[in-house]
Amino acid sequence: MILKNTEKYADTALNSECIPLLPDSKKRSRAGDELQPWGDYATINPYEKIIADVNDVQACEADDEEFYKDEWWGWTNEHIRFLNNKLGLKALALAVPFIWVAIIFVTLFLLFLKSMDWLTYTVEAPDILLAIFLVAGGFGYLALSLYLVYLTTNWVMEKGIGTLIKPFEKFLQKKVDKSIADGMSEFNRVTGQAKFALGKGRYFEAPFIEFDAYVERVVQRGGIFYRLMFIHRYTGKIFNNTWLSGVEASKKEVLALWDMLQRFMDVSQPIPDMPRFEPFRHLDPVTAEHDKKNSRPPRYWRDLDLEAWKANEGAELAKAQAKFPWNQRRCKLTPKLGQVEMEVYRQQRPETAVPI
Repeated sequence: MILKNTEKYADTALNSECIPLLPDSKKRSRAGDELQPWGDYATINPYEKIIADVNDVQACEADDEEFYKDEWWGWTNEHIRFLNNKLGLKALALAVPFIWVAIIFVTLFLLFLKSMDWLTYTVEAPDILLAIFLVAGGFGYLALSLYLVYLTTNWVMEKGIGTLIKPFEKFLQKKVDKSIADGMSEFNRVTGQAKFALGKGRYFEAPFIEFDAYVERVVQRGGIFYRLMFIHRYTGKIFNNTWLSGVEASKKEVLALWDMLQRFMDVSQPIPDMPRFEPFRHLDPVTAEHDKKNSRPPRYWRDLDLEAWKANEGAELAKAQAKFPWNQRRCKLTPKLGQVEMEVYRQQRPETAVPI
């Protein structure tokens, strides 16, 4: 990937200081989901995501100092790219170690049962011997299974699978690349557009300002969790199963994610100070000016002592995220709704946007 400066934002880019007039929409409230306001920023970045991203960025740099130049690096000065939760071949690759572990446990368990049958019906061992074998064999089965998992799983992933797929490497790589590209969605800061992958080369593209964000409650076995959900205001299309927002235990982590995403798309604001953006901050004019004014170290996150940060600045961020009055934010977009006729608005939208 070639790094390039953002010379100019498109006329369609989002600017919270001049939100356009928008047509009215149908009922926006949803039972159980919380509609989020537009344009009133807490300027708080998601704490848990920062920790995860620092680990990712530092690990990637340890392997390759120019890791951010790879095409797969999705967060730049121009866009945030992320996968829809549609794994295909990627799911198979992730499942290989679990399948191997299952094979080990099942195979040894069947051998254990076969041994019990042999002792019971062929040898006709006494009950006391069978009881001893059952207890000792059970512990032995568990210990041997765990030992074989420890001993062989890395080899299977690195050598065994690699050897098996070597003749098909180019074919599989093309399939994986196609699968990833087919599931890649994007928020574009320069154009102000949001694009969600629908699969089979199809995309749902519309101005970011046309999407309403909700905090969705997700009921799982461990309780109630939260994630960020997007609904296109004028078609009702729902996008909630993406890798951008996982299921979080803390609702305020999701609120901070929405705050961060808005500020990234808003060209009146500097790019949020998130670890994944760091190698690209100097390429965005608003962000470069902000960083120069505030004397921000260009390698702050990449050189960070994460444990020290969590005990100091991170603790302050977590406290701010927990105590911020999120329910007092005011929506700057709502007063703009119903201020223009739909037919007039349609003529103002980009040609690539879905029809409304």
